Amino acid sequence: MTTAIAQTDILGRVARLRALLAERQLHAVLISQPESRYYLSGYRGHDLPPRDSAGYLLITADRLLLLTDMRTTQQAEQEATSYEVIQYPAGQRAMETVAELAAKLGVKRLAFEAIHLPYQVFTDLRAALDPSIELVPQTDLVDTLRIIKDPSELRALQAAIDVLDDAFAHLARFIEPGVTERRLAWELEAYLRTHGSEGVSFAPITVGGPQTAIPHAVPADRPLQEGEPIIMDIGALVDHYCSDMTRTVCIGPIPERLQEIRDIVLEAQLLAERQIRPGMTGREADAIARDFIASRGYGEAFGHGLGHGIGLEVHEPPWVSRAKGDMVLRPGMVFSVEPGIYLPGWGGVRIEDLVLLTEDGCRVLCRSPKHLSLDDVRQALTSADRAPAPAAP
Repeated sequence: MTTAIAQTDILGRVARLRALLAERQLHAVLISQPESRYYLSGYRGHDLPPRDSAGYLLITADRLLLLTDMRTTQQAEQEATSYEVIQYPAGQRAMETVAELAAKLGVKRLAFEAIHLPYQVFTDLRAALDPSIELVPQTDLVDTLRIIKDPSELRALQAAIDVLDDAFAHLARFIEPGVTERRLAWELEAYLRTHGSEGVSFAPITVGGPQTAIPHAVPADRPLQEGEPIIMDIGALVDHYCSDMTRTVCIGPIPERLQEIRDIVLEAQLLAERQIRPGMTGREADAIARDFIASRGYGEAFGHGLGHGIGLEVHEPPWVSRAKGDMVLRPGMVFSVEPGIYLPGWGGVRIEDLVLLTEDGCRVLCRSPKHLSLDDVRQALTSADRAPAPAAP
């Protein structure tokens, strides 16, 4: 069952947002991104992107407005109890309503989420607004709040991780030669939807053999075989929060080259998880694993970033990468650590954990075993099932 966000949490988030608005000399902000809308209101309205929004938030220094149409007005009133819900008049476009309210409230500088608002909606808003009202693009206004996870978010994230760990254990026991990639993906989704999750947080990557050389490969009707790498990059959704984990396994005898590459990837990951600290940039954290892989002769085979933030989105700031890793990492951030080596025509290996950055470094949130041999994975899972529960702190 989905848990509602406490109104005290919502009002605390709004208060911090209003402080940022004042600091940036902004009179109001239009929230269009569904994840930010939920974060700031608790309203779960479902968009049909990119053309059909379930609603917008208009937040000023003293007003909280949620704009939507008759299809979702009742839902908005039930879920966003701190907001005044305004239904668009019949026949009127959403941005016309926004423009009328902005003028009525005396807004002179209206911020919008530049990372999300579609250009057509932006042009509709600009055309409807009084020319004296300035539209101010913001790329990090809400991200500044969302990037540090509060206790309720950490609970939801851990719940999404825990059910994913259970799902991985189920898949490890389900895999056998001849099971297709697509069947494995469906088995994951069926398990999650019947074990307390809202479903997958992204389309599962459950592939084997040469397809594992494609980091975001799409499962097909190809049967899994012995002696090849099998990548399971999977995620669950609980209370709107996402999890994400990757494990690489092999059925039967393990080829020498596969063992070698897996050992390099695992050592790179463990090294990064030990050494990443607050105060590093995402680029510096990425270099820990990247430099190690390069020292083993596979630098060109690690083409993506070491990690990405996660929360209401599967990929969100901070970025732990060469390309976008300018941000300084701080305690309270949750991100992936997922080095990989990919060799076209042969296959690839990726291992991914989610970690919480603390004052002392990374705390790994996943508990799934990282063995390459599927038999060893199963043995580890059996041992974990038999182990006594840890004592309460």
